[in-house]
Formats: sequence, structure tokens, C-alpha cells
Amino acid sequence: MNKNIIQGSPTKTFFIEMITRDISIKDAILDLLDNSIDGANNLNSDSYAGLYVDLTINENEFIVKDNCGGFSLEIAQKYAFRFGRPDDAPVTEGSIGRFGVGMKRALFKIGNIFEVESKTTSDHFQVNVKVNEWKKKKTKIKNEDGEELTVEDWNFNYNDITPQTSNLTENGTFIKVTELNNEVSTFFKEDSFLNDLKDDIERLLNFSIEKGLEINLNGVSLSKKGIVLFNDESKPYYYEYEFEGVSVKIIAGLSYVGEPSKSGWYIYCNDRLVLEADRSDITCWGTKGIPKWHVNFVMFRGIIFFDSKETIKLPLTTTKKGIDASSEIYLKSKFYMREAMNSVLTFLKEISKLGSDANDYRKVLAEQEDKISVKDLKSYITPDIRKFITPNLMIDAISEKNDFARISFNVDRNIANKAKSYSETRTYKELGKYIFDYYIKMEEIEEDE
Repeated sequence: MNKNIIQGSPTKTFFIEMITRDISIKDAILDLLDNSIDGANNLNSDSYAGLYVDLTINENEFIVKDNCGGFSLEIAQKYAFRFGRPDDAPVTEGSIGRFGVGMKRALFKIGNIFEVESKTTSDHFQVNVKVNEWKKKKTKIKNEDGEELTVEDWNFNYNDITPQTSNLTENGTFIKVTELNNEVSTFFKEDSFLNDLKDDIERLLNFSIEKGLEINLNGVSLSKKGIVLFNDESKPYYYEYEFEGVSVKIIAGLSYVGEPSKSGWYIYCNDRLVLEADRSDITCWGTKGIPKWHVNFVMFRGIIFFDSKETIKLPLTTTKKGIDASSEIYLKSKFYMREAMNSVLTFLKEISKLGSDANDYRKVLAEQEDKISVKDLKSYITPDIRKFITPNLMIDAISEKNDFARISFNVDRNIANKAKSYSETRTYKELGKYIFDYYIKMEEIEEDE
């Protein structure tokens, strides 16, 4: 035996404690949802219609079940249950996972007994783990001198599943955790925790919900909480480029819901919201000629989409709740962020000069502008407009606001587009006015004297 070697391998207990220490319970759950979304993306990156993720959470158990395609036995054997991502791991296009610890970290964080079942077109298997027993599991190996050594066994066993014993009727994944850790069980029976979790999922995974993914929490379907920008009278700043395998889209313009907390920059990495309504120096506020955020800038919305087939290239922290502000790709994007901010903030400063009428102006503008959702913004088809186009609404419109009524309704998009083509109108707003004027003419309605 080589007596000059000092053993440096970690223990299971230390490893589990370290990887679960810096992640919250909510973030652990979001990690598991990210895996379901990765599966949905592999099935159809354009639409998640017909796909679902069901969450069951109470003080005794945690269950996540989806029909998002599952993962193969080969992936499970070589990668999914490995601690860390092997160098030869295949690229999962559009994934948000980076280091190969997300699922294991989440399961260890939540409880002591877990089962993971996966069903694909070719495989159907289940992994059952009792963490306390697994931590004690040993195996024997021989060293280079032929001596037999007892070491920790880090492997997991799997079983093939039949339809009679399965929790799945469609291709997908079923995960169940029991014997919950004490603090987890306490959180899971609190309504405040479940409400906060619901809000986090709706906000952070809003893009996936907009793409049609149905997420249910204890039987309640969650709704999208996306971002919209005005895009009729005003036109947002828009620029896109690619840098070392990362596609970047930077969009900035106006939106208004009357809540200052919604103002700021929103940053997505492979469709996962990782920075929300940021108003700090990380997103250029108060740096290099950009003023610090002020309530006068309440209408500002900036959105950045970072997308890459290789997740490691994204400017993303390991918790997926922050941006690596020192990354080269993010430093490059800040030039265009400042350019966008200068363009939009110049207009917002003019609004602030209206004094007490400023908020009335914002409301009238919000009523008159058409709006585009964050999902549609990502597929926004326009030449690069590296300048914000200010709205045509004049200040005088404020005094006239009580003389007008806004009419709004939803129709099938395909029919609306045909109607726009027939009427030779450019926007849905123009189409609405065309239809209204047409009705007035046909019915010969006269205004009351």
C-alpha cells in the first residue's frame, strides 16, 4: 500500500449536509419543477399544451407527478443520480440545470425516504431510497496493491416497474418523499408557506405556464403572472445578438399596473425567471450616468432573455435566483441595458414634470396602449430598434380622459388577423375602432344632443 497517500474523498453525510445547506425548501421544489419543464421542452419546445405537473404537499408527504416524457434508464444510470455532472454528459438543450445536483439535493432536503419512478417509450423503472440506510451502505474494493478495502457505496439500486404497480399511466415522472425532515413537515402544514410557494411558482415559472404547462398545487391550478409591455403607440427598445453560444435579447419599454414593486429589470435564463424587477446596481441603476431608481420611473420595464444549449454558459448562479454579474456575457449586455435605459428614462423624466397630473397620464396611456406578453415578446419579430419610440399620447389627453370609454374583449387570434387584413388595419386597437365605426355607420346611431 502506498503510504504517501492521504485520503481526500468526502463522506456522504458531509456531502448531503453541504449541498442542502444553501438552498431553501421552496427552491428545492422549484428544482424538481425545472426537471419537469426540461422534459416538456424535450417533447415540444414551442408549446407545452396538454402537459401537466401535479404537486401534492402536506405534513406527511411530498409528491410531484408529471406527464412530461420521463427520462431513460441510461440517463438514470449514467447521469441523473450522479453527484455532479460528468464531463461526457449529453447536452440537454434549453435546460436550466447546470451541475448535476438539483434532483438529489432537493430530495435530501425534503425527507429521508424517497421513490423516483420514470416512464418513457422504452423504459419504466423505479429507484427507492431510505437515506439513513443508504448513508451506511458500504462496498469492498481492491487497491493497486490488491488489498481489499471497505469504502462508502454511493450507488443507488433500481427496479423495473409493471403497469400494475406503476403510479404513471403516461410517459413522465413520479416522485414521492415521506418521513419528511422536521422543519419541512412544519412548513408543509402552514398555509402561509403554501401561498408563498404558489406565488413563487407563478412568478418564476410564468414563461412555462404561458407556453401551456398546467401546474397544480394540491388540486388548485396555478395561473401565470407574466410581464407585459406597451407596443402600440410606443415601441420598446429592442436588440438581440449572440456571443459565444448564448443568444441575448434585450427589450425595454413601458408598462403600468400602479405598483412600484413591479418596475425594473426582469432576466430570464432559458425561460426561467432568475432576476425579478431588479432596481439595483447589478442592472445598472445608479451607475455610469444612469440614475438610481425613483418612483418617477415606475413605468420602466426591461427584459433580457439569455438562451443557450449549454447551460453552463448562462450568467446564472447555482441557486438559479441570481445573476453572475462578473460573467463576460452579462458584462457585455450591460452596454445595451444602459443604452435602453437612457432612451426610456428620458421620456419618463418628461412625464414626471407633469407633477400631480403625471399619474393620470400614466393611467390614460395604459388604457389606450395595446400590450404584448413576455411570451410573445421573446418571439417579437422586428428589426433591431436600439431606441425607445415614445407614445403619441399628448398631455392634453389627460383633461379629456373622462369623455372617453375603453372597450375591450378577446377573440380568436386567427380570426382577428384575418379581420385586420380585410380592414387594412395595422393593430388590434385600430381594428377595434374600425369595427366600432362600422357598427355605428350601419346602425345609424346618433349621439344624444
